[in-house]
Amino acid sequence: MTSGSSSRLTNHSSTDAVASLSIGSLLSVVSLGCVIALATFGNILVFLAVYRTKRLRRTTAAILVVNLAIVDLSITLTVVPFVMTTAVTEEWVLPWVICELTGFINAFLTAGQIMALLHISVNRYIAVAYPHSYETRCNKRGTIFAVILGWLYALIWTLMPFFGWGKLGFIRGTLFCNILWSEELSYAITVQVMCYFIPSILGAVLYLNVYRYVRLHGKRVFEKTFSLELKEHGEKHRTESSFSTAAASPSGPVSFDNLAASRDTIDTISESGFSDIRNTNDSHVERRTRRRRAMEARVTKTLLAVVMAFVFCWIPRGVANLWAILVNREDVPRALEYSSTVFAFSNAAVNPILYGALHQDFKRAFRRIICCEPKTKDKGNRAVTNASASLGLG
Repeated sequence: MTSGSSSRLTNHSSTDAVASLSIGSLLSVVSLGCVIALATFGNILVFLAVYRTKRLRRTTAAILVVNLAIVDLSITLTVVPFVMTTAVTEEWVLPWVICELTGFINAFLTAGQIMALLHISVNRYIAVAYPHSYETRCNKRGTIFAVILGWLYALIWTLMPFFGWGKLGFIRGTLFCNILWSEELSYAITVQVMCYFIPSILGAVLYLNVYRYVRLHGKRVFEKTFSLELKEHGEKHRTESSFSTAAASPSGPVSFDNLAASRDTIDTISESGFSDIRNTNDSHVERRTRRRRAMEARVTKTLLAVVMAFVFCWIPRGVANLWAILVNREDVPRALEYSSTVFAFSNAAVNPILYGALHQDFKRAFRRIICCEPKTKDKGNRAVTNASASLGLG
């Protein structure tokens, strides 16, 4: 092959590579632009919904929802725009002090996000494991204190590079500045363990216990409900037989579906398995306790979806990081690097969608805000109706 042919082949390959990288950069920029728009709009909706809706504003779980929305909005506005710039230039072109600042913000907010999810896990565990003491264990003052403590915890660990332990900078092969994990292994390992691994493991263990408790409690209540319905059905059948000798016996086995229980007797209140028996002579406090337990079970399902969405969005990023550890950061396929980054930051736009899809109070509040409906006060009768149908926050 002549040198001219070789030169033309090299130039052709370089042109193809540049075109390919340009397409990848364009797709990343467009995707991240959509993430910024959706996450900003969605999380502002969350703030407005809590502010305008008394049923949301007066709850402790709503504090955790707002806290997570603050994290998501902060990441969207302070980190993602610089990631978009790097996706175009494929290297850091801004002043180095901005890289250190955005690297700190990135590490700090990521640690704060993990702590916010841990707070949610603790809150849900207490709600389903200790429902009778939930209001005292998870009151507003204690919840706010725990949130502030979580932010301080994340701040202390991520500030260390400014005091000489660890280093911040641009990680070649990625799209953002962060802690330089390979510079000081002692700091990198400590931060990974204290800010990411331990909170993540604790949150996973707590939610596994929540899931186990919900299944166990639901099974017990179902068996109790079923046995009571069988008993009532048998007594009713014997009573009817005593008044009519011509009454025929049932043509088939008794099933749960054909036992028409009164709504005043059986109150099926959750897909998660929280059903309970309603006695017409029960006190108002007991009915309120059962209703709150039902709502807590549904909130648990909603917030579990938030946690699972976080895991799903960050799995590709974990694969890319593992690849970099086993081989080399610059050897990670660019498609994986770009797509995993987009997936990780898209988590900020997913949570408001989950609230609107799974939580009736948020759904109504979002609709009123988008349709520019005036702020309405909660009516007494409407609050009682909504309490049994809503996914109200506890």
